[in-house]
Amino acid sequence: MGIERMDERTAVLVGAEFEENLSTRYLASAARLAGFQVILTPFNNGDEQPTVVRDILSVKPMVVGISTPFQTRAKEFLSLSEQLRRSGYDGHITLGGHFPTFEYLSIMRDCPAVDSVVRHEGEETFCELCRRLRQGDSIDNIPGLVTRKQAEIVVGSKRPLPKLDSLEFPDRAGKDPHRVLGVPCAPIIGSRGCYANCAFCCINAYSRNADGPRFRRRSPENIVQEMAQEYHQRGVRLFVFHDDNFFVPNQPSNMIRYRELADCLAQAGLTDIGLVIKCRPSDVDPELFSVLKRMGLIRVYVGIESNSSEGLISLNRGVSQEDNRRAIHILNDLGIYHSFNLLIFDPEATLNGIRANLAFMEEFAESPSNFCRAEVYAGTPLKEILERQGRLVGNYLAWNYAMRDSRVEMLFRIASTAFASRNFKCDGAANLNMGIRFDAEVMRRFYPESFPCELDADLKSLSKAISQDSVDQMRRAVEFVSTEDFLDDGLVRGFTIGLARQIATRDLEFVSAIKTKKRLMERVTGTSFTSKPTFADTAVGASGLGA
Repeated sequence: MGIERMDERTAVLVGAEFEENLSTRYLASAARLAGFQVILTPFNNGDEQPTVVRDILSVKPMVVGISTPFQTRAKEFLSLSEQLRRSGYDGHITLGGHFPTFEYLSIMRDCPAVDSVVRHEGEETFCELCRRLRQGDSIDNIPGLVTRKQAEIVVGSKRPLPKLDSLEFPDRAGKDPHRVLGVPCAPIIGSRGCYANCAFCCINAYSRNADGPRFRRRSPENIVQEMAQEYHQRGVRLFVFHDDNFFVPNQPSNMIRYRELADCLAQAGLTDIGLVIKCRPSDVDPELFSVLKRMGLIRVYVGIESNSSEGLISLNRGVSQEDNRRAIHILNDLGIYHSFNLLIFDPEATLNGIRANLAFMEEFAESPSNFCRAEVYAGTPLKEILERQGRLVGNYLAWNYAMRDSRVEMLFRIASTAFASRNFKCDGAANLNMGIRFDAEVMRRFYPESFPCELDADLKSLSKAISQDSVDQMRRAVEFVSTEDFLDDGLVRGFTIGLARQIATRDLEFVSAIKTKKRLMERVTGTSFTSKPTFADTAVGASGLGA
């Protein structure tokens, strides 16, 4: 049974909202400017599907736009579309984001509940779609849109990418800023795309496939206008930049840009703020980061990814082992908090390469880190390489592969089980370690008079203990697959269970120590603790239906 009297002025945008989703909020601003009422509906996990469906049906929107960046959640988002149809929704359902940008043919073939796919950045395409639907016009030839005409899939031409300064600021209505130790925090972007060519990166693939420059930046003036708006209207003091590349590979150009940004911030009176950024190790420069520290930089996520010689080649990182070490040394010398991740498992990983990555973790054990496997995402060079080699398994909803070295493949299976809680849960020791160190920097920046003199050394010692334990446990696993019969299921099962128990035992100690420090920080600042991981799996950044 269809919904009565569909509202032709209303669009619902659905997406993950663990923090303010810049993707849907940029879309909301564009659609509101075009004369539409927009309702933002969070969808953070599959259990929320009944509530999301009920909320959409109660609104009776003309269009439902579903932001689908995470390939790991593709089934959930497609299931939502199907459930909307089963529940009687007969308006237009469109998907957007990195995943549907590449897998639009499969989605349109296999999911009749979906009427269209918005490819690449969606502000202009989504607004044109809404206008044509409201006017009753054909949507067959909209640039950037994939739709159906009878039994055929119609692929619109690629839409040229917009100039970032021309976009409305993301709509922040309806959500109070997230707070860290009472300090209002907001995500923001200063650029879209990526100049690098990493084989595993969906951002690289997404920007390469679009019609326009692979990397675009907002002007410093435009960035500061938005920051000032957030500062004065919502009291935001902590700005988390979700740029996949905060810099360009040109040091003089970076110096000019960020001195200009510093001047704009000073002129706007934004001096009591904190900044969080991500960067490649080759971009870390002492003069540049000294400027950023004076601006309020308190955290850097450094994309190390690999420090093994074969890993740097296999993943096409375009950086050297020396770049990696130099970056961490510079940040340590400047006293800037940083963390990093290592993709120690990749299709060509070797045991010696894993040993090299573990040695890097040990060398910089005071820097919080984590490790995992390079995953396969739609459109990436890694997917194309594995497909060409006949090693890609699964389907477009979940690709997989086995590592070339069978001992490394078994090591991955052991590690992914034994480290499941520590490495991959939001409340696991690795994420809590990164989080408590970030919270300490927020405290140092915004509550300097309350910062205990011993806190910094205590937290570095704790970070070192967690890193060293991960290194030690992984070395045990490397030794096991190197010397034992790793094809003996019983032997492998027994070793994995024992390893997991040892890790869990140590994690009880680590998590307890972190919680003790949290309580101390709450007490001395007089705030409640609401911090959460800042760099979640955002996949594609704030680009239309893509985050």
